[in-house]
Amino acid sequence: MTYPVLDSVVRTDEDFSRQADEEHHHGPHPFTGVNVRMVSQFPLDYMHLVCLGVVRRLINLWLKGPLKFRLPSRLVNIISESLVNMRSYIPDEFARKPRSLREVDRWKATEFRQFLLYTGPVVLCGVLDPVVYYNFILLSTAIAILVNPKLAETHTDFANSLLHTFVSHYGELYGKDLIVYNVHGLVHLAQDSKNFGCLDLISSFPFENYLGKLKKLVRKPSYPLAQIIRRLSELTSVDTMPVNETSLKKEHLHGPVPLGPVVIRQYSEMKLEDYIIRINSNNNNTFVIGSNLCRIVNVIECRDGVYVAYKKFSDMSPFFSYPIDSRLLNVVCVSQLQSDTHFAKVSEISQKCVALPYQDKFVVIPFSICKIRHLSDDINP
Repeated sequence: MTYPVLDSVVRTDEDFSRQADEEHHHGPHPFTGVNVRMVSQFPLDYMHLVCLGVVRRLINLWLKGPLKFRLPSRLVNIISESLVNMRSYIPDEFARKPRSLREVDRWKATEFRQFLLYTGPVVLCGVLDPVVYYNFILLSTAIAILVNPKLAETHTDFANSLLHTFVSHYGELYGKDLIVYNVHGLVHLAQDSKNFGCLDLISSFPFENYLGKLKKLVRKPSYPLAQIIRRLSELTSVDTMPVNETSLKKEHLHGPVPLGPVVIRQYSEMKLEDYIIRINSNNNNTFVIGSNLCRIVNVIECRDGVYVAYKKFSDMSPFFSYPIDSRLLNVVCVSQLQSDTHFAKVSEISQKCVALPYQDKFVVIPFSICKIRHLSDDINP
């Protein structure tokens, strides 16, 4: 079954209560009489709808779909090699590292999310046909807005226009017969975000993550449920002493230090509440401090607190210009660091970023894209 029509009248809670659609309703339903709004209070789950749905469908179309938009083996190998080469650039906060497209049948939902928001826009640029790439970027930009708590509050309508354009363009590109339920569901996703907040607040990701923890409690194949209940009971009944794990690690002596504060020690690694800093790595040292995109080069413990030494990036340019200038989302290309070293307290760090190699530069993508100045309404391919 396909859903090519995008401007149909939307069902409402009142229509459902009145059972206005005679073809859908056949007498009372199990929730009759319960104060539950049967349309607006059942949001779509973007983990299944987008990540495991639309993104996986797109990749499978490129790998084994009809010949007119199937990628040749040479291009698949180029994309796969780029993904594998990015493994050392993926920050430790990500649960999984990129894998080859040849293994896409074994990808997890987090890998499809990573591909949609981070690695995909980079590895596909210059490899896919521009029209196909622009279609993918429409989806990537819209979801980047809707998963961000701040942008989801202020730019939901723009994300909605992007998703409508994506579905319409998808039908023109791949065929209206491929606008299946998951693809059509995208046109309702922004409204769910408007009702409930950013998509991560209403996704299945937390529950999937907890399932992994429950599986580790099972030690033998028989009576798994009983084992889980016993282990959970044990964990709640045993008083455990909190572990006082220091957040500063790997002391050294050779980094830049501030002139004013009294320096106690220097470190190459620090664990914060939300982020990990590792100065001697490709994947854990790119941050936004204040309004500056920078690379941290030292962590310094001083008498009045912990400081970081950093160098700002120069020569920042937009990574893409469609459907908007990527700089409006703080997604930029950078080529080199300035020579001057600056210092700031750790409390001034606002975001961690993913810095991915692209040609002779890096594409920097913040974990949470917070600052946005203006969104263009010009989104036609």
